[in-house]
Amino acid sequence: MILLEACLILYVILIAFFCYGFLILPTYKVSEQNIDNKPSTGFTIVIPFRNEAENLERLLNSLFALDYPKSLYEILLINDDSSDQSLQVIQNFKECHSLNLKVVDSVRFSGSPKKDALTKGISLSAFDWIVTTDADCSIPQNWLHAIDFKAKQPLIKFIAGPVTLFSQQGFLNVFQQLDFLSLQGATIGSFGLNKPFMCNGANLAFSKHEFLKLNGYQNTNHIASGDDLFLLQKFADRSVDSVVYMKSKDALVYSNAQTTFSQLSQQRKRWASKASAYTSVLAIGTSLLVLTGNIASIASLFFLKDIGYIVLIKLFIDFCLIYLTARLFKQTEPLKYYFVVLFLHPFFTLYIAVWSQFGKFEWKGRSFKK
Repeated sequence: MILLEACLILYVILIAFFCYGFLILPTYKVSEQNIDNKPSTGFTIVIPFRNEAENLERLLNSLFALDYPKSLYEILLINDDSSDQSLQVIQNFKECHSLNLKVVDSVRFSGSPKKDALTKGISLSAFDWIVTTDADCSIPQNWLHAIDFKAKQPLIKFIAGPVTLFSQQGFLNVFQQLDFLSLQGATIGSFGLNKPFMCNGANLAFSKHEFLKLNGYQNTNHIASGDDLFLLQKFADRSVDSVVYMKSKDALVYSNAQTTFSQLSQQRKRWASKASAYTSVLAIGTSLLVLTGNIASIASLFFLKDIGYIVLIKLFIDFCLIYLTARLFKQTEPLKYYFVVLFLHPFFTLYIAVWSQFGKFEWKGRSFKK
């Protein structure tokens, strides 16, 4: 019983710190930026894709709508052995729209197809600043303006940005939205505390020069996922002051939720499979506390009289972090399902944590081992 109480108390303290970090990290709007001159940062947008025919037109339309000087960015779509109509979708779009866009075939050389594709794109970039997103995303009109604002600041070499899910019907989507808001809240909070340990590759920017100095994805490219998190760790280990977060609705990238429970499980197994390779003390500690906190929450069903008050505090502090993120992203609608999701979430988290360390997972039609 004492161990359960200790796990829950430590978890509550951790999330409370994330809430504090979230609140002290400044929020900004592109319209409020004090830019003395016109945008000047050049960007190479690198986007790996594999069998994304149904999503590419939406992505391409959002890229075409970017409000940024055309001469200051290029788009490299890296084809990771697609077998659907993805290439035809891109070709059809190029015939109707004027966009500085190239399609390049990826070259496999490691155990991580996505890192291989990103490496290929980065090697061909015309600009020093690399921006990454995913093929199932939609980007905001002022995306590059927001990144430019951060990139111009002295010492900045790595910029993480906000990501959320498209709002759709169904409980599975609501479950994912609340879970995703929690992850984003912890991400923002860790940056606010100047202890960043998590980010999302659907919205990243970094210096190619610094990337090459750090040997890119070397030492972690045997792990299928983690192109974002492990790269953040490399930049932060060299200089934590070189990594920042764009806490701005103007930089918010929207991504697809998974449409079935099986797809969601495979996605989260892939995310969790890299946990054993963490080097950040905060990342390791957070992973352990989240796991033990969820185990304690499940155990509290049998010891509610003894630790019920701590569980209530946990539910409250979890809600605070999710609410802060939902308000920033203007996605408060899913909050009305919070008490339903909170009952199921500990079981889901425990299932993913255990299975990801022992089982296989599927990703983009490929099978991977931990």
